[in-house]
Amino acid sequence: MPACASRQPTAPLAIAAFASFLLALMVCGPAQAAIRLRAAVLELPGAKLSDVQMSLASGADGKPVLQLRAAHVSMPALGWKDVGLSLTGVPQRSGIDEWRMDGALALTRTPGGALNASNVSVAIDTDAGSLDVHLDQHASAVRVLMPLDQPSHMQLSFKGLPLTWLQGVLNTAWKEGKLTGGTLEGELALDIPAQGAKLSGRIGLAGAGVDSKSGTLAAQQLGARGTFTLDATSSTTHFDFDGMLSGGQMLLGSLYAQLPAHAAQLQLSASIGAQGIDIDTLHFDDVDALSLSGKFAFDTKDNLTALQFDRFQAQLPQAYARYGSAWLATLGWKNLTTYGALSGSIAIARGVPSRFALHADNVGISDSDGRITLAGLNGALDWDAQASKPVNTLSWKSLAFYKLPFGPALLQFKSDGGALTLAAPAQLPLLKGQFSLQQFMWRPAADKQDRINASFAVAGIDVGALCKLFGWPQFPGTLGGAVPGLRYSGDSVVLDGGLSVNVFDGFVDVTSLTMQQPFGVAPAMTADIDLRQLDLGEVTSVFDFGSITGKLDGAIHGLKLVNWQPVAFDASLRADSGGRISQRALKSLTAVGGGGIAAGLQGLALNLFKTFGYSRMALSCVLRAGMCTMGGLGPAGDDPQAGYTIVDGSGLPHISMIGHERQVDWATLVDRLKAATEGNGPVVQ
Repeated sequence: MPACASRQPTAPLAIAAFASFLLALMVCGPAQAAIRLRAAVLELPGAKLSDVQMSLASGADGKPVLQLRAAHVSMPALGWKDVGLSLTGVPQRSGIDEWRMDGALALTRTPGGALNASNVSVAIDTDAGSLDVHLDQHASAVRVLMPLDQPSHMQLSFKGLPLTWLQGVLNTAWKEGKLTGGTLEGELALDIPAQGAKLSGRIGLAGAGVDSKSGTLAAQQLGARGTFTLDATSSTTHFDFDGMLSGGQMLLGSLYAQLPAHAAQLQLSASIGAQGIDIDTLHFDDVDALSLSGKFAFDTKDNLTALQFDRFQAQLPQAYARYGSAWLATLGWKNLTTYGALSGSIAIARGVPSRFALHADNVGISDSDGRITLAGLNGALDWDAQASKPVNTLSWKSLAFYKLPFGPALLQFKSDGGALTLAAPAQLPLLKGQFSLQQFMWRPAADKQDRINASFAVAGIDVGALCKLFGWPQFPGTLGGAVPGLRYSGDSVVLDGGLSVNVFDGFVDVTSLTMQQPFGVAPAMTADIDLRQLDLGEVTSVFDFGSITGKLDGAIHGLKLVNWQPVAFDASLRADSGGRISQRALKSLTAVGGGGIAAGLQGLALNLFKTFGYSRMALSCVLRAGMCTMGGLGPAGDDPQAGYTIVDGSGLPHISMIGHERQVDWATLVDRLKAATEGNGPVVQ
């Protein structure tokens, strides 16, 4: 049968290769003879079958029945490595040179369960030299057209094809990728040369899902329609797409996109190789939100290694809602309200920026936590790590930073030597005073320890207005001071110098101020605070603590706040010059210090007199792990268990206060302070 053997078609697509091979045997075999073949290995171009059994014999109705089983099928182009195959059909002549077979195909161990129970129809026309294969499984349909004289080329059409069936194909180009859902329809041309494969055509995706092992590249419920080419004939796979995206979500590193229901244009050219994924060309246009052109790259672990957007334009709030909200949330900014327009360009190499040009047109930003509210931002910033740039101007109508209301401002910046520098000092109105930004230098490409340096001064800030702004008890005073050095180190902001508040006829000095993750979910702050000669009469009148006269000194060192709540400090308050203390103030100190008044004459005096003289007074607290270790002037006597002295009386009637609780839960102490300052202190009998 050499003539028949020469007509056997060989196709790399499984059903095409098998059907043409078997039909050729059927054509060449005797009409009534039974044919049975066994083969340990059967190799076809693009396919390898192992443990093969084939038979062609008359069925119960006298019609020939063809059966083929292969225990192991390997097809590299489809990513099939160990697929089981079972094919049963009834071949019949449909013309002089035409044959047809209808039957059933069952594959096992295919990616996504492809063709595990499908109907198959094969038509072969030896005169026209064509093979036509139809596959149907539930709502999915595949058609394959192949010329018999060119089995390495075929036309494919799909309808309702589950994307998970193509997992093996994806793995040949991107081993880290996994298809998680969606369907495919379209018409494709497939060429399979000696190595790899080429695909091109028009496709439509619905509800597509893809993920990577690292989880940094993903998509779900994605809709797409357009033309594409895929060339996997070399060590680097090339992919091009020109079409539309509609609906669904995409994740590219830290960039997350919530795509609109309307169509957004996308042109894409990518390369996938041993070094990772390179998006060589990208044009994207979501008309009412974001348009951009550029390129970017990911390494083999899906980390963003390079990004270059030569042009982008963002309309707010749409661009923020669809493309910026998730990325900004990773930087500590979430639930923003935005408006205006941003445009420009940006380039990032090896994880750090190399240049950017940004232009703001009436931009406004505010966050739900009240950290920043910016209105009417206009102007530009132009920076390059390698080149100098002309002076640019930024201005705004208003800025509130952690509720501090700065007035309108105009700032000029110049780019030189890799640094973006404030060209001239800027004066900003603040609470009837002035905030002076004297120096500012930002090196976007530098290490975190040397990225930002600045200096500023404040003068004449109204403390009463500041208290009202933060909901504190109001008292008069002014805030001033200078910070000659502000450094951004790691994730911390470190301030040199300090601030001084002139209140209560004395001074409160704040030094050693640092902030960690100021825009994170749990910002932390450390500082040292020193109190100098505060008038206790003014202090106690503001806080409704009871009346105390004299001068107060003290320190709160090692203060650490996490999410603006104290977690550690060493605090000590002292009044060493003496004065008068009211009965109400004694009761408040009793509540705070967990102390008491001695029985007998002292207790009687407390009920008879409204004020008392004192020579010294002190109270201290060392806060660690939620517990406050209390102290005062010193031990109340020779016995360490006798407590500590809080108030040392003077004159007649002589009264002293002893603290008995050394360890007090911080939450309990806060409740006591609140009760004391609200006029609800305990009655001391």
